[in-house]
Amino acid sequence: MKYRLIATDMDGTLLTPDDKITDRTAAAIQQAVEKGAVFTLCTGRPLQGVKKYIEQLDLDCPVITYNGAVIAHSRTGEILFSQNMDREEVRRVYNRAKSRGTMFILWSQNKLYASELSEKTEFYEGITSTKAQLLTDFDAVAAQGITKFLWYDNPDILEKWIDELKQDGYEKTTFTKSRAYFLEFFFNRVSKAVAMEKLGEYYGIDKSEMIAVGDQTNDLSMIEFAGLGVAMGNAVDSVKAAADYITDTNTNDGVAQVIEKFIL
Repeated sequence: MKYRLIATDMDGTLLTPDDKITDRTAAAIQQAVEKGAVFTLCTGRPLQGVKKYIEQLDLDCPVITYNGAVIAHSRTGEILFSQNMDREEVRRVYNRAKSRGTMFILWSQNKLYASELSEKTEFYEGITSTKAQLLTDFDAVAAQGITKFLWYDNPDILEKWIDELKQDGYEKTTFTKSRAYFLEFFFNRVSKAVAMEKLGEYYGIDKSEMIAVGDQTNDLSMIEFAGLGVAMGNAVDSVKAAADYITDTNTNDGVAQVIEKFIL
């Protein structure tokens, strides 16, 4: 078998627009695992935000969460790898969010904190299957370690802010969009590619034996890292340009088509 590991993003990739895994895609994943392939979800979500999908697939597998900041075992919750953000730079991210009045969310010790409890918060809670707490003491939460910080705002505003952030010398922080209206921050030596490399070491699988599938810019690192980098038909242009192969959209079982073509 040429490819022994396949990593798929979730939103806009594995999941349909209504957050479902189709029967065809589920069957393809299960057949690939039965054939001996390692399957992993590679997402910005926390572990609790993917559990129902793991249960649907009936898998016992590693899960790359928080865009690569944490790798956890799906059944036991055992942490295989974890990395928090730099303390000084996460405070800069927090101060900027406060000064701009943008809604923000952060993760610490696998707990969710939000700058406001609103419809935006409820939407994010639904995605992650996690109830948020109102952030009242940033210093206390930061002292525990922050895994990921997220700004939630208008896509055009975020694009403008990204250009500004690039000029500001964040030496230890990566920022990338996971959805048009989500700008995520995490430690700069954390990425979906680094997480895949860690899994390769764990399982003894070379990157040439890996497939990575995604649609957004936070998927670029793993698409460029894997032996076969795949962009969804609905992917942004930069992801399509970096990919070795472009599959169908997430509404037309693009992930299933990749598995059927290259593994089954």
